[in-house]
Amino acid sequence: MTGVRNARRPRPPVAALYVDELLFDMDGTLIDSIAAVEAAWKTLAEEEGIAVPFGAEFHGRTATDLVRSLVVPDRFRAVVSRLEELESSQVGPVVGLPGSAELLARLPPNRWSIVTSAARPVALARLAAAGLPMPTLLITGDDVVRGKPDPEAYLAGKRYSGHALAFEDTVAGLESARAAGCTTVAIVGTSTAYELSPYADFLVDSLASVTAEPVAGGVLQINLRLAA
Repeated sequence: MTGVRNARRPRPPVAALYVDELLFDMDGTLIDSIAAVEAAWKTLAEEEGIAVPFGAEFHGRTATDLVRSLVVPDRFRAVVSRLEELESSQVGPVVGLPGSAELLARLPPNRWSIVTSAARPVALARLAAAGLPMPTLLITGDDVVRGKPDPEAYLAGKRYSGHALAFEDTVAGLESARAAGCTTVAIVGTSTAYELSPYADFLVDSLASVTAEPVAGGVLQINLRLAA
């Protein structure tokens, strides 16, 4: 009887939204690159003799912001260049997260973009390694003066004046997207639902919980199976 009761538990609720565009963070949202990211930073830490603060304050920030907080000014440019080299070398696996390839395949190219804190060469290398399509609009850490949680990156990624929906896995990213006027969807994983929920309008377990259907006039109907 226990199995029958479990099978009959209510399914998580579903939300249906009508939006003009979707904006995606990359690492932790579209792709799993945690091993590659942390391997690069651990190598850098050993080379430079610095302590890298892995955790919530690490993920979601631009490399330049992090490096600036860890090294003396005279070492800044050299360390940023070395980190970009390490991150572009694909040390560690880089794979698409569940549902990412399927969702992107259903979206019109002019209705989605990527807004990432990674440097442009790093972003291009990771998307290629994960086998995901290149967006027609890619905003990287190289394209902004102020990284997440500042809204600059998401403001640069928005193409339309209507309803924009942003997918993020970090508090810094959610703060950036919300400040730019986006409705926010948090992907649970890099951070917990408890950590993300104050900054997110919706929470999902992965992009496998998201479907998209085109509607007249370029509008998209987005269905979210919300995290329990």
